[in-house]
Amino acid sequence: MTRIGMISFEHMHALSYAQSLVQIPNVELVGIYDDDFYRGSTLSSELNTRYFDDVDALLASNLDGVIICTNNKDHEPMVIKASEYKVPSLVEKPFAVSLEAAENMISVAKQHGVFVMNALPMRFNPSIMNGKEVIDSGAIGEIVSIVSQNHGKIPDGWFLDKEKAGGGAMIDHTVHLADIIRWYTGSEFKTVYCESGELLHNKGVEDTGIVFTELENGVLATIDFSWAHHKNYPIWPQVDLEIIGTKGVLNIKGFAQKHHVVNPLTDSVTFDLFGESGDEGLVKAFVEACRNKEGIHPNDIDGIRSTELAIAAYESSASHEVVKVERYEKA
Repeated sequence: MTRIGMISFEHMHALSYAQSLVQIPNVELVGIYDDDFYRGSTLSSELNTRYFDDVDALLASNLDGVIICTNNKDHEPMVIKASEYKVPSLVEKPFAVSLEAAENMISVAKQHGVFVMNALPMRFNPSIMNGKEVIDSGAIGEIVSIVSQNHGKIPDGWFLDKEKAGGGAMIDHTVHLADIIRWYTGSEFKTVYCESGELLHNKGVEDTGIVFTELENGVLATIDFSWAHHKNYPIWPQVDLEIIGTKGVLNIKGFAQKHHVVNPLTDSVTFDLFGESGDEGLVKAFVEACRNKEGIHPNDIDGIRSTELAIAAYESSASHEVVKVERYEKA
């Protein structure tokens, strides 16, 4: 039996991860720690597991791994604490709110001999995975450029607190596409130019922007990100890519598998997703890594690389200049 714990349901993805986790054979959700008693105890009851009001007590429960879904700022102390208990962790994206925090997380985990994975579930999205297979087959030739989009609805709560979140839509949405672009190209980010702004919601953080980046192998890529979907928009996530190659063009929609549902009673239209979103595959990969005592992609280096792009984009947006992406070189 593989024993997994969860730290916090502060992030909206936590419930999906937990629901995926309890469907895996021979896995026990040992318990949930949450500093919000009502949230933690309610979800523990719904998931038929134990609520912990002390994170140390959870980590001391002979865990094989832990999934961390706190606010972004708390990723660092919780990954460090889990590592000190020699418990591998899957930490929600973005990996950290600063390069210093990310480097500290990696250093402490290595010191205690445990791995850290970053929750970048789009790597396990069927459409994104199929795109990788097409690219690797050589069907579109060498990649020349990538145009990508990640739009969604505006979240609430701590997501709008710059100190806890590290920013707004930029740090929330660029990391998914940054990771996919690295994965597809097999190259690292070299330079970034970004323009962003608080154009839609007036919540004190950027909600719209675009990133232009050049990779070390010469590929040019753009990331168009926003919280532009209004509250009645029929779907929350949108992850689309157009990959231009020397032999062809590949268009990918990460959430194309959906039913259009019209409800005459509520006068509403929704898109109900079907098939795997990516969360299921991510959690299965983490469980398998815990069983084998060895992490897999997306790992801590994948996490810090996507964070590096977001940090550089903030610097560029503030200066309105092209900036070099600062890279962690202790991998």
